[in-house]
Amino acid sequence: MSMRWQVKTVFLAAVAVLLISCGLASAPPKAPETRAQPPSAMVPPTAPSAVQLTAAVADPIPPEYQALYDSLSQKLDKFERTLDPNCNPDPNRKTIYAAELLAANCSVGERLLNETYYQGIIFWLDTFKSIGIQGVKIAIDYPFFMPDFPNTDAYIKFYKRLVQECRARKLAVFIANGNLFLNSPFTDLKYNFNGLTLDKYRQGKRQTCATIIRELRPDYLTVANEPNGAENLNTGINQTPAQFADTTRFIITGLEHSGTLLGSGTGTWSQAAYIRELVKILELDYIDMHIYPIDYLQGVVDAADIARSSNKGLALAEVGLYKVKDSEMGDLGKMATQATIYGRDVFSFWEPVDSKFLQVVVKLAKCYGYEFISPFWSTYLFGYVNYDDSTKNLTYNHLRQLDNREAYTNAAAGKLSGWGETYKKLISSN
Repeated sequence: MSMRWQVKTVFLAAVAVLLISCGLASAPPKAPETRAQPPSAMVPPTAPSAVQLTAAVADPIPPEYQALYDSLSQKLDKFERTLDPNCNPDPNRKTIYAAELLAANCSVGERLLNETYYQGIIFWLDTFKSIGIQGVKIAIDYPFFMPDFPNTDAYIKFYKRLVQECRARKLAVFIANGNLFLNSPFTDLKYNFNGLTLDKYRQGKRQTCATIIRELRPDYLTVANEPNGAENLNTGINQTPAQFADTTRFIITGLEHSGTLLGSGTGTWSQAAYIRELVKILELDYIDMHIYPIDYLQGVVDAADIARSSNKGLALAEVGLYKVKDSEMGDLGKMATQATIYGRDVFSFWEPVDSKFLQVVVKLAKCYGYEFISPFWSTYLFGYVNYDDSTKNLTYNHLRQLDNREAYTNAAAGKLSGWGETYKKLISSN
């Protein structure tokens, strides 16, 4: 081993220890009724080598997960059979294949302002670019960028610099202004929502979206999403389909957004009535759907039919295979249940069904005209955690730390997971 590589390895290990000590364990996306914000993935401060494909070998499925694995696989097969085998995608409609930039999620908070950490985010941009990824989705949630939010000016400066780096790499920039999971174990950020009314919420969302457009000029901006998920859980505000459409309309009407497409949407678990109300908004450019869990995949088809009838664009800005048992579906509003489910994602034996899921989603997107696709757990493109006696009983946070370490180590060495191989092949063939 050369001295240069020894120094590099020691430096990467030191950064890993630093990040772990800071508690940078990624938290879950969301599910029907609840969601936790995803903090950063591990971020090595070196540029990646060109990523090479390696032969994927399926790990044995633990007996305790065989039934769940088989159920997920069968559900995917059943849904895929409903897709038109003769669908003829519009050759003039470009699909952008993106990935969630977990390291730049706003819930990371003040660590975003650390220069070493920033260079690690640049590492992930270069890594994504090296495997053909064409865009990134970045979560900058409400109340981030509000005038009374701590360090607002510094965060705006950080994201402006980051967007410039994306532009330099010709990566499309998709920003989602959802709702920050504040005052929780998943972020150190604090903010007081006491006394928040629907009117105040709408005004604040419009103000933050106006700032995002003025300062960052993203290609896409989703101004609201998950009205009966992350939104009502985090803010305490409940909205009917008509009220949610009115909120979206209030945010975007008269908003100067030259060069930025504006969207709004729901999770697949929500009623189609939300989409029917949203497409009535003339100024809205696209509908943004989030896929969790696969029991509601038909919602993606229904949303596409509704949106296309009103000449709206379509995006799948969050895509993930939710490892949930049928018996757990009624408990998804409980954080303990969610942490258990999210902790399953990290294990490598899921790779084949994760790959099947991604193949089905890409086929679905092409057939029904979705123009933007972004898998949420982007670290799994580079590595999972092996399931054995030393890992199977670890906490969710500990498992995510192990996976973050595995992902950046593999990325720095130019290696993809089997799921990453699948995504790279899907991108190159479409």
